[in-house]
Amino acid sequence: MPTVLILSAATGNGHNQAANSLKNDLEASGYTVHITNPLREEGKIMDTLIEDGYELLAARMPKFYGKMYKIADYKLINKGVGNFLKITLRKTILKLIRQYQPDLLISTHPFYVSVVSYLKANGETDLPLITIVTDYMAHRFYVSKYVDAYIVGSNYTKDTLIEKGAVADNIYNYGIPIRKEFSQPRKTPKDSIFTLLIMGGSMGLSYMKKCLKNLLHNTHEFRVLVVCGNNDKLKNELEAKFAGKQNGKEIIVYGFCPNIPEIMDQSDVIITKPGGLTATEAINKNIPMLIPFYIPGQEEENAEILVNAGVAIRITKISELNKVVDRFFQEPSLLENMRRNAQKLAAERTPGNIVQLADKLISAKKQQKSLQLNA
Repeated sequence: MPTVLILSAATGNGHNQAANSLKNDLEASGYTVHITNPLREEGKIMDTLIEDGYELLAARMPKFYGKMYKIADYKLINKGVGNFLKITLRKTILKLIRQYQPDLLISTHPFYVSVVSYLKANGETDLPLITIVTDYMAHRFYVSKYVDAYIVGSNYTKDTLIEKGAVADNIYNYGIPIRKEFSQPRKTPKDSIFTLLIMGGSMGLSYMKKCLKNLLHNTHEFRVLVVCGNNDKLKNELEAKFAGKQNGKEIIVYGFCPNIPEIMDQSDVIITKPGGLTATEAINKNIPMLIPFYIPGQEEENAEILVNAGVAIRITKISELNKVVDRFFQEPSLLENMRRNAQKLAAERTPGNIVQLADKLISAKKQQKSLQLNA
């Protein structure tokens, strides 16, 4: 069976999650799949500059990060950053291609698109390239005439790609790749206790503590589940101060959780920043979202799209959180309408199969080579 090389990165956990989901689907059909991180393969400097730099800026200087993200979407600046990536990553990605001898490349991070495109333009590889757009508005980094197929999470994403020059026939609205468990029905029935789930991505951002402290002042009785991701410091602090029963609230604190689908199944509302993967998981589980915080840039754009789709409510101040929670108790129809909107958004995706798409691209490349040999 064919071999696939997936190029991923740890700027947040979403790109790696998408890569692992794709790996599971492809391997289940007999493919050999290798996930690599060219930024780390290149060396400590690039890893620190981009991956560690992302976490530093996103967590501690989000406004500055947002400005950089928007500036990089302008054609001239985008071209300059693309040229830098070509220079620094070209040899590393070419080495990975030669090492694994793949039949197909998949990129779950936009930075690799310009590098692979450069290799294809210069005849150093002719491998078909699938790009996974892990947000709901596509940045210009994703777009290249050398991309053979884009996988997106919504029709809106498809439109933004077309606006930036992508070919419509090459865009497949299969949905952002997530684990199959997020598309499966509940394993156990949900109990009657109204349950709020607070998440902050893999970094477990500090706004989660502010949300929890605010919710403790609410007059209603409910359960709060808090997932702190890899932030052990936050987990230990919240457990020590809040876990257990407080003011009619049951507080349960988790660290890194592999069983997020089951936790979502027990939740009525998720309070979260709008990362592409988390939002897609919530939509598939038909759970309304409250967005009290976002990392400016792609998450700001995600928030706008999710609110316009009627699956999320944006909260501009943490102090407004209880007002929205009160509305859910006073207007049960609001919650039900948001669930229905999530069902519609999930159903918007075109039924598709990454394995079939991979088969199609690899077969087309083989036919092209055969024709060239016989010409």
